[in-house]
Amino acid sequence: METKTLGFRRNAQQEAILGEMRVADALSQANVTTPVYIYDVGAMATTASEAAQAFGTQRGFIAYAVKANSAATVIRAITGRGAGADVVSGGELALALACQVPKERIVMSGVAKSDTEIDLAISSGILALQVESVEELSRVSARAQALGTSARVSLRLNPNVRFETHSHIATGHDAAKFGIALSDVPAAFELIDRHSVTLQAVGISTHVGSMLTSTAPYLEAARIVCDVAKARQSARGPLSFCDFGGGFGINYGEAACPPIGDYIRAAGALLKEFGLDVQLIAEPGRSLVGSFGVLVAQVLSEKHASGRRWLMIDAGMNDLIRPALYGARHRVEPLTGLPGLVEWKVVGPVCESSDDFGVHPFGERAPSHVVVRDAGAYGFVMASQYNGRALPAEIFVKDGQIMGVSQAESPEAWVRRREEA
Repeated sequence: METKTLGFRRNAQQEAILGEMRVADALSQANVTTPVYIYDVGAMATTASEAAQAFGTQRGFIAYAVKANSAATVIRAITGRGAGADVVSGGELALALACQVPKERIVMSGVAKSDTEIDLAISSGILALQVESVEELSRVSARAQALGTSARVSLRLNPNVRFETHSHIATGHDAAKFGIALSDVPAAFELIDRHSVTLQAVGISTHVGSMLTSTAPYLEAARIVCDVAKARQSARGPLSFCDFGGGFGINYGEAACPPIGDYIRAAGALLKEFGLDVQLIAEPGRSLVGSFGVLVAQVLSEKHASGRRWLMIDAGMNDLIRPALYGARHRVEPLTGLPGLVEWKVVGPVCESSDDFGVHPFGERAPSHVVVRDAGAYGFVMASQYNGRALPAEIFVKDGQIMGVSQAESPEAWVRRREEA
């Protein structure tokens, strides 16, 4: 049986292929204008299945980070393979519930949850609120009392673990806003025990940041979670789960990353080492979707000046902000044909110097369209309407067919809204 290539590839004619479908065909059949995101939903579902299988006999599940790609088509494809959801806002929680994600497989994180969001989480009966400070515990207790019920909480630890990544996506060190410092854990448990009518400790969690390229920092933080969980269970009885977070990286064209299964199997072995009979939760957001999406843009014009070649495309930093925000590099390639030797600087239409996708090889002639690769995560979800630009369209494909299309909003709609402001 022929093994399908997941995500982006090229056929014998060097045409871009995604989800067994020519990207050019997806554009014409969906009848959308560029810029447009295209996602291989089948590959996302397959990767979720492979991650689920990695648990083996270990109880637990993956909690898909909805913030990575919040399209309902994507959420349903992933959670339909047994995954739950990690949400960070009331809107994401409401979306996960609307997508029929089982409430007992939803955890909610976030350092600044509003009372409305806390109330929604408690009343929805989700697995746990991931609490990120001692002060937040008091707020959750007060809201549970107002609702006449008990809140299921997990302590999100800040393990003070650092690893090599951009400072904007490192979350597990002592200068980050996220999580409860280890020195504050005794006070957190004391508060929970004092408010036992309104607070129920069900888990311990952590998240050290994004773009992990090895299991080492993940396991270093997980070991700290196990230490705290073991001590808590010895003192006060069983917990329901340990959530080791995620942030697993993908290959943006520079270096391969371990498969999700490697992280999950290593985490399961760690729980066994500590003798912890709890559910394991892992949060592989980007790695479930990032490699399986592209952003397609039309080349509007070219510019030759000061010995440099510029390629002006109709996708900008408002459509994909990662390069401007994080200094991230995405491969930008011609829609048809292999990259050549001659390099061009690729820039967008937004009136900012940081609207820059870097230097990429295209050859002597500029292509008519380009494909920005590995854009399935933190692309559309972070898009804006800066400069009066519409949010891009989205196309969802699987096994050579279009599953659905989300059309771009018209520029006229933006004008009407601003006229009414």
